[in-house]
Amino acid sequence: MPADGYAWRKYGQKFILKIRKNRSYFKCREEGCKAKKRVEWPPSDPSSVTVTYDGVHHHPSPQRPSASCEEDRAAIANRYNLVIQVLRPPGDSS
Repeated sequence: MPADGYAWRKYGQKFILKIRKNRSYFKCREEGCKAKKRVEWPPSDPSSVTVTYDGVHHHPSPQRPSASCEEDRAAIANRYNLVIQVLRPPGDSS
């Protein structure tokens, strides 16, 4: 999932039969911010990700950190590894 400079909290995921895609739902972690995003991907190709944003952030994005800090932030922001979510065995909570 591409990093966008904001911190997100995942609050749901489901498989949409009509379009045959997985969809995850995220809210901005900033208190009072109403921005949300949806991430969709087909189970057959987890690298084909579509991100849709709803709402506007009413706060600045975090400062642009140094390259090594930015890589760390990207790893944290992308901790919802879609490949693991798709290929993980049912009941595996890791």
